[in-house]
Amino acid sequence: MSFEHQLRSLLLEAGLSESVVLVYLEIVRSPAQTKWQLVNRTGLNKSHVYRAFECLEGLKMIKKTSDGIIPLSLETLADDIYCRGKNLHRLAAKIRKLNPFLNAPTGTVSDFKILSTQSQILDAYMMMSQLGYDTNLDFGDLEGFVPVVGGMGPILEFRVNRFKLGSKNRAICTTFGPNTACVLRKKEMEKFKGNVQRMDLNFNGKWIIFSDNKDYVLYNDFSDLKAPSSVLVKSKVVADSQRMMFDKFYNNIEKF
Repeated sequence: MSFEHQLRSLLLEAGLSESVVLVYLEIVRSPAQTKWQLVNRTGLNKSHVYRAFECLEGLKMIKKTSDGIIPLSLETLADDIYCRGKNLHRLAAKIRKLNPFLNAPTGTVSDFKILSTQSQILDAYMMMSQLGYDTNLDFGDLEGFVPVVGGMGPILEFRVNRFKLGSKNRAICTTFGPNTACVLRKKEMEKFKGNVQRMDLNFNGKWIIFSDNKDYVLYNDFSDLKAPSSVLVKSKVVADSQRMMFDKFYNNIEKF
């Protein structure tokens, strides 16, 4: 599923009208200089566009700037949904997952999935262990991620899968506990071609998985224990950015 399709689906599920969603998607694709330009680009009549604009401004989803009308974070919408009731927590969490990708150039995200059940997250995690790449890269709170996939079993299976395919592993763990200690053992790292480092960084509740030469990135977010979820993205732009950030931290790890 494309990012735009996912965004449209979730905004409609959140209760926004078709015209509001259409106007917002048009702004996400490219900033608009005027509301009249949005009338021409969407094909909607003037009154529908102006009402949609007022709705989006009220939700703080768009903003007028010197560069035109641009999209903003979906946090206000997500907060509003979250406050409506427990059964909407997962929807709010899914909408928040879209925020980092709103400004990605059109067409650079070729696959986009939001995963909200343990089985979905586990399937995506094991899929990442079967891709053909030379080095697996992991970053974040491994200690908190272990319960999300049901224990250390899947973590160890992931490691075995990568080892069978001849892949190395580089990881930065930002939390520490018994699960992290297990993968940090020197003998284990030597056996499975691993190089796992510790860094005291406030990145609790998140575990990111990617690689050196494949463009899939799995973002696991369990900062909201009521609604843990993951995002599976295929994008060279996103993956390159993640690789660059990882190398920056990894190369300067002794300074922290």
